[in-house]
Amino acid sequence: MANNCNQHNVEKTDTSNDIDITRIVIVGAGLSGLTCARNLTRLLKKRPHQITIVEARDRIGGRTFSIPELNLDLGASWIFPDHTAVRALANELGINKLEQYEAGMSLVDTMNGTSRPTSMGNIHGGAKRLKGGTGSLCASILNELTNRNEATVNIQLNSPVTSINYNDDKSITVKLHDHHSIMADYVVLALPPKLLISTVQLTPMLPSSLIEQLKKCVTWMASTCKAVLVYERAWWREKKLSGFAVSRQLKAQEWHDASSTTCNALFVFCLANTTKQQVIDATVKIFGSDAENPTAVYITDWSNEAFTSSSINDGRGGHPHVTDVCRQAYWNGRLWLSSSEVSDTDSGFLEGAVTRGIQVADQLAELMFKEKTKS
Repeated sequence: MANNCNQHNVEKTDTSNDIDITRIVIVGAGLSGLTCARNLTRLLKKRPHQITIVEARDRIGGRTFSIPELNLDLGASWIFPDHTAVRALANELGINKLEQYEAGMSLVDTMNGTSRPTSMGNIHGGAKRLKGGTGSLCASILNELTNRNEATVNIQLNSPVTSINYNDDKSITVKLHDHHSIMADYVVLALPPKLLISTVQLTPMLPSSLIEQLKKCVTWMASTCKAVLVYERAWWREKKLSGFAVSRQLKAQEWHDASSTTCNALFVFCLANTTKQQVIDATVKIFGSDAENPTAVYITDWSNEAFTSSSINDGRGGHPHVTDVCRQAYWNGRLWLSSSEVSDTDSGFLEGAVTRGIQVADQLAELMFKEKTKS
């Protein structure tokens, strides 16, 4: 079964603050939230602090979701040449990159029900995948955080947040679905904007100009279903095919080679609510009878992921775009937004998640030092 790390079951955070320890809560253990935590532990090394990461799912990773032993991804897959932040992160964590195979002819589904071979050249723009899948980024950060910062970093899974209140004494109360509360001095919200607005009650309310943008912000992958078909051999390569194919007539719509030294596979982008059998049938229609008998089929429908989107419509409209209103701190510098969607570069991509996580950590640490100096 797909998984990108072992679960880390931890106790509830102590809500007391008898000594001068800065308490930071990060909502969301996806790539942006974990990157933010990683950078904060470095920037605050000489300042007493406690970081609690609360994650609604029973796993970390957010929209990275990998089968590490097969180097396969059911979520985000690619790192592009100009994605310097995530490339640097992978290098720091010692994660190797995998070439994206694209040699040979590609197939296009025609209106008359046949597949037309065509030469497409540079299909993926130099994009690479990661050994262990992109989930290896999150798994490696988690390992680093828990092994090197055991006293300062606490991660809670299965912990959806229901409300966040900014109190008169400038503290923040983060209430979980099980009615437990965590007290914080600062909160970082590393979850998709639409999901935030539809599932978390914020008191006091954020400015209407911000709320309006968050409601309209597209959640990347929220209308997507992704499947992986594993085969005994890469028969498409034997036919001099790249593994890339496109259809706009079927529920399965785009195929790519996902093979590595560990397996022979195609991964497929599909419309929401596509079934495993529909993926197989569509692949046979495009590629022929060699596709009939995969040894394994994995599928994740992100439109049905309650902790990704609140509606199948959340992911429609292309890549997300928001203004600097969504990148400001609120509640007197106590509340920050840190999902890939609100990044000022490559929003929706892994690059956007890493960039925004680093940005929030830098700005929050700077603010904390300024406030410490004033006091």
